[in-house]
Amino acid sequence: MGKSVHSLAKFTESSLRALLQALPDLVWLKDVDGVYLACNHRFEQMFGASEKDIVGRTDYDFVGKEQADFFRANDRNAMERGGPSVNEEWVTFAADGHRELLETTKTPLFDDHGSLIGVLGIGHDITQRKQLEKYEKFRSATLELLAGNTSLPVILEAIVRGVEELSPGAMCSILLLDDERRRFSEGVAPSLPAFYNEAILGIEIGMGVGSCGTAAFTGQRVIVEDIANHPYWTPYATLAAQAGLGACWSQPIMSAASEVLGTFAIYHRTRFAPSESDIYIIEQSARLASIAVERKRMEMRVQHVAFHDALTGLPNRILLHDRLEQARAACKRHGRLAALLFMDLDNFKPLNDAYGHDAGDLLLQEVAHRLCQCVREVDTVARFGGDEFVVVLSDLGADHAQATALASAVAEKIRASLSQPYVLQLHGSDRTATSVEHHCSASIGAVLFNHAKGSETDIVKWADLAMYQAKSAGRNRIQFYSPP
Repeated sequence: MGKSVHSLAKFTESSLRALLQALPDLVWLKDVDGVYLACNHRFEQMFGASEKDIVGRTDYDFVGKEQADFFRANDRNAMERGGPSVNEEWVTFAADGHRELLETTKTPLFDDHGSLIGVLGIGHDITQRKQLEKYEKFRSATLELLAGNTSLPVILEAIVRGVEELSPGAMCSILLLDDERRRFSEGVAPSLPAFYNEAILGIEIGMGVGSCGTAAFTGQRVIVEDIANHPYWTPYATLAAQAGLGACWSQPIMSAASEVLGTFAIYHRTRFAPSESDIYIIEQSARLASIAVERKRMEMRVQHVAFHDALTGLPNRILLHDRLEQARAACKRHGRLAALLFMDLDNFKPLNDAYGHDAGDLLLQEVAHRLCQCVREVDTVARFGGDEFVVVLSDLGADHAQATALASAVAEKIRASLSQPYVLQLHGSDRTATSVEHHCSASIGAVLFNHAKGSETDIVKWADLAMYQAKSAGRNRIQFYSPP
């Protein structure tokens, strides 16, 4: 017991001061009039002065009147309460100009007689903690967007703008790779210059291709604090200088299968080194972008499966109905005519009977390809079922004779294309390839329509009837529907 007391007695004032200097928090002591009596090294950094130059002076000697009044009001509040007073306050460090959000605890001090002698202040830096709290709120809001029908570009822009709001001075970008994962094909970077964004799209990733190209190539985070003097940026030094970029930190966006989908990057105008919270934000933002990209792409795949034929990739009956409805609405809006072509393949069944369904599938895929080559992008080619296909021709003009001529020309182009020989490469169980040539044609029923007569179901039925008339008349021909 005697040894412990002796050791404590050796804990002198100088030892206590050494302990205070080692603390990461700001520590200071004022008298009841707000005059500084002592402070530690961290506090010296805030005022940009040594302790000997701070002691004996007040806040009004170091900061503006408004902030000094704020500090003094909190001192008085603690002294009047007779107990600790806690508040948050932003301060700028005179030593280097950086800002911190401090959680400040001010505790009144009393002498042995209970008389108030001053205030002890302790300031704890909560900048990163508050930033991360804000980030979690932002992250939750972004996940809510994902749960709705918001498109992927809108979600990615929300991520970019959200991080920029959390990190003043930062400019963010999300770049996505193409299907081959070789080039940047899509980008969201609203705060970067348009000419810079245009220059980045299409760039092939690789080692030393800037921060993002290198991160996408290696699958590793790349931190470039000084673009002007970093070898990764040498080929793009002029471009970066024109865009006013000084630093770029890039995090690869990884899929659940550990494949690189793209990159999330934070740029700064000047040379800039990331803090721990910056690293956390860039990592989490890349993960958030990954969730968004994978979920939305999965939704697109599911939607494609629901509305497209699995064999040919063409719209199915459900999507055909929607496209037909849109065509009728356009007819009403613009006072124009459209047409529907219904076709059934002639001589298709013998191919299946002779070579099996694999051969039939190959021919149907080739038919789908030829049909798409015969129409405009605004038109719709759909697989109706089996060996039946439908084409919707939009915007054929207001004149009935002209619309009929246009529809006839397209129908004839289709008929001629589908009647050309089909050369199919069949693979046996022993992996040997057999080339089969098959001749097939199509009977085509056509009907002109607008918004006024019949429903979508009626229009398909009329074209179907015309198609059967074409078959009855000898096949491999076109027949327009004539109302009875």
